[in-house]
Amino acid sequence: MIAGVRVDGYREILGARITDCENEEFWFGLFKELKERGLTGVKLIVSDGHAGIQKAAETAFLGASWQMCSVHFTCAVLRNIPRKCQ
Repeated sequence: MIAGVRVDGYREILGARITDCENEEFWFGLFKELKERGLTGVKLIVSDGHAGIQKAAETAFLGASWQMCSVHFTCAVLRNIPRKCQ
């Protein structure tokens, strides 16, 4: 699912797809479709750490920043810390 936040702070669902594979081609195709439907002004993409979405976002939205969502970031950090230190 892709959600967007407008300048006025209103959140909208922009698109959703079911897929077997979240590779770069899948994400690029979805981003291309959104742009064809009129999506402009993308400044920030927040997602999990999947390399496919990062590469597709970099190609589709030149100049936009990418950030790992806080939940996935926390999980990634905790995976690298010994259990007794968590």
